[in-house]
This record gives sequence, C-alpha cells and structure tokens, in this order.
Amino acid sequence: ENFFVEGMEDAFFEGRPAIQEFQFTKDPDGKFEGVIDVFGDGSLFAISTPGHTAGHVSYLARTPTGPVLLTGDACHTRWGWEHGVEPGSFTFDRDEERKSLLALKALSQRHPKMVVNLGHQP
Repeated sequence: ENFFVEGMEDAFFEGRPAIQEFQFTKDPDGKFEGVIDVFGDGSLFAISTPGHTAGHVSYLARTPTGPVLLTGDACHTRWGWEHGVEPGSFTFDRDEERKSLLALKALSQRHPKMVVNLGHQP
C-alpha cells in the first residue's frame, strides 16, 4: 500500500473514471519487462522498470531535439546514474531495481545523444 495516500483514495477518486493500468507488450529487443506506446504515435513510451516499486515505470519521449529518458525513481541522482547505484533502502525489490537501472543505462549508451532526466535531479 502507498502510505502517502492511504485513506485518501476514496475521496480523491470519487466521481472520476476508473484508472486504467498500462497493458505492457513484450519489449521486441528483450531489454525490458515490457513497453507501451502511450499515445500510439511513437511520441511517448512507458517502460516497465520494476524495483523501486512493483509497478514502477520510466518514460522515453521523442522530442524535436532528440530522445529524452525520464527515469523516475529507477535512479534518483546523477551520482547514482554515473556509478550504477540504485536508490537503496527505498526500494521494493533490489534485484529488480538493479536490473532496471542497468537496462536504462544500456539504453542511454546505445543512444548517446539521449538526454537523461533523473528522478530527483536534472
């Protein structure tokens, strides 16, 4: 359970449509648990990156200036990114977190012009 919203979700979601969960498809490259083209136009991809939480998601945006990777909480800091260190004690599954972090780093290495925006730092 998410302790930040525990007990608040009923009031927050009252009268709103049900949340739709992503239905990930298998990553054709086999690098990630799953991917989804969020809008169906190739502009934004959700990437399953479990570890920090069971359902953690990172995003890859195709922008006019090039690809931008949004790691979310798969990696919090620039130091962690540069040294391959996952967030640590704030992690649901450390093995999955490490696997997700390494897969994101490998993605950025395959695309050197990709901008990487980390969860808690620019």
